[in-house]
Formats: sequence, C-alpha cells, structure tokens
Amino acid sequence: MFAALPTFGLVAGPSYAGLVFGLAAVRLVLALPAGQRPLTPDRALALLAAAFAVLCWASLLWSVDPPRSQGTALQVTAVFAGALLLLAGPPPDPALRERLFRVLTVAMLLGLALFITDALLVYPLQEYLLGRKLLIAGTKYNRGLDYLVLLAWPTLGFLVLRRAWAAALLLALGLAVALVLGLSLAAKMAALAGVAVLLLAWLWPRAIAPLLAAGMVVAVASLPFALRLLAQYRTALAPHLKESGLHRLEIWDYMTARVLDRPVLGWGIGGASKVPVTPQELSHYVILREAGYYPHDQWLQLWVETGGLGAAIGLGFALLLLARIHCLEAACRPFACAAFASATVVAAVNFELQTDSWWAALAACGYLVATLNAMTPPVPYAVLSADRA
Repeated sequence: MFAALPTFGLVAGPSYAGLVFGLAAVRLVLALPAGQRPLTPDRALALLAAAFAVLCWASLLWSVDPPRSQGTALQVTAVFAGALLLLAGPPPDPALRERLFRVLTVAMLLGLALFITDALLVYPLQEYLLGRKLLIAGTKYNRGLDYLVLLAWPTLGFLVLRRAWAAALLLALGLAVALVLGLSLAAKMAALAGVAVLLLAWLWPRAIAPLLAAGMVVAVASLPFALRLLAQYRTALAPHLKESGLHRLEIWDYMTARVLDRPVLGWGIGGASKVPVTPQELSHYVILREAGYYPHDQWLQLWVETGGLGAAIGLGFALLLLARIHCLEAACRPFACAAFASATVVAAVNFELQTDSWWAALAACGYLVATLNAMTPPVPYAVLSADRA
C-alpha cells in the first residue's frame, strides 16, 4: 500500500483515502483472531477526535445549512475513525520496518520520475488517464505533490539515519525538481517550511517543539484578525500574487467578517460555503462575484464553522502532536518537526477539514514517523552535539 502512495497516489491524490483507510480496515481484521487483543487507538487523540465529532453533530442545531452539516459531520467522524485505526497498535515487526522504508524509497523515486517525465512532455499521461485534454492538466498532480512532501520527511529521515547518502540526495533532488516543475504553490511553501524547521530542529533540538507550540497558539488565536488585516491590503498585494492568491484574499475578507458575527460556535460544520456575503462586500472584489466557496484555510474553516470552541479543539490536537514529537528519539525528532511544519502550511492554504485524502495522508505520515522512531536507537543530546561539532 505504501508503495502505491507516491506512484499511483501522485497521479490521483484522492486515492490516498481508499489506500490508507483500506489498510486500516485490513489491520483491524488481522488483529481480531481468537486470543489476540484488538487494536487500541491513542486515548488522547481519540478523546480529541470524539470531542470534535460531538461538536460537529451538535452544530446541526444552529447550522446555516443543516443537511450539508449532517453529511460533513458523518464524513468527519468516518475519516477520524479511519485515521485512529491506522495509528492504533504497535509499529510493524522489526523485519518489516526496514523493508517498508526501502520499498517506499524506490516507489517515491519512481513516482517522481513519472511526474517529471510527464511534466516535461506537457502531461500526456495525465490527459490519457483522464480521457480528455485539459487547459492546465498539471494541476491534477497538485494534491499528490502536497501529500508527497509529507511522506518525504520520514523517508528522508530513514535514509539519513541509515547513512544512505546517495539515496537521500537523489530523493531530495528529485523532489526539488518535481516541485519546480509542478504547479502546487502549497507544496513548494510546505517544502520550504519543512527545510527551515528541520534546520532549526537540528541546531536547537530542545527548543524546537516549545517554539512551534508557542507559534501555533499565537497563530490560531490571532488568525481571524490577521487574515482580515491581510485581506484589507489585497489591492497593494495584488501585483505580487497569482489570481488564485487574490481570490483567496477576497474569500478571507468576508469569511473573517462572518467569524466575528458568530465567534463562539460558528455557522455549523460544512456551512462555510453557505455563509452570507453582502452586496457591499461583493462590490469591493475583483474576482469574487458570489458566495459558495470553502475558506481555503482549514484553521479559518474551524473558526467559521465551529467558532472558537472548534478552533480550541484543533489547537489542542496540534499541541498534542508537538508534545508527542518532543518525546521522540532525538535523531528522529527533526524530521517529525519538518513534517509537522509542512502539514501546517498545507492546511493553511488548501483542502477542507473533511477532505478524506488529506487525513489519510496525515495518518500515513504519522504511521511512518512512529515506525521510524521505533527503529531509531536512543542517542543523548551530548552525542548529537559532539557529532555536529
């Protein structure tokens, strides 16, 4: 399954959901023979997921679009269950851990070669698979590239810790070329953020998790006000943005205004596309002519649809992940921090909270980080510092 993610999954990013959650179902079936204990999900993660699911279902009572909220609540509950199930139980047996990462490395290189070749030839493969010509066929790879950035960090961590320098360099170069050729600005930003955090985690290993935690608290708490201020300067920023960037700023302008209208409980899960936009607001926009868009920022979606209560649960999830990262083996931690940073950037500009393939990619990345940590020997900070010196 993991071999398919960076190959077939790169061509069709939505396939992540079926592949990853299918594996979770298989793991459950294999764990249920007579005499074997069932898989036990992480208790803290399960409690946070349950709290958010309850909030999603409760939001039907005040939702701006109850039928849509009901479908979204059902989807959120299902993807949370699938992600928790994949992460439940111990990592694979020691004999399989090494094989998992070696197979994934080869598959990732094949996937990158496939994409780079198709991009250089102006996407004949993508058009063949879709059965029609597209004006911008390369955008069909965007989701796969976003997810590939996440999977790359634990894979690079394995190669570096095994001192497989040639393979690590080849994978890093291949990903860099794919990002240059690709059209996903989110993937490029996520990769740069990951590299920056990786370097910070390598230089200041004890400080990086608390620093990221403090940054998340400030970012989530100030998000509606920061995005509103940014949107108000969209005219000055327009010459430096792509059309999609200006479009996002216009969406964020009226979305942040709706946050201030219902700051505690929001407009109901899945209801962002149905929140009202006034004629006066529309008169100031260049691209936007009507409502009907999702926020293009999962943290803003939390604020719009579930209010400050949902944003607090989301922040709790992020802080729990950082606390778990802080407890990883020292040599594994920089790559986990880089994956967290990349995921945070993608979440800030792409996908909806209920996007099943997004949660599948996060769960797959978490599974790989846990596996990498299980095969990483403990190394004191003093030894790491001496090696760097």
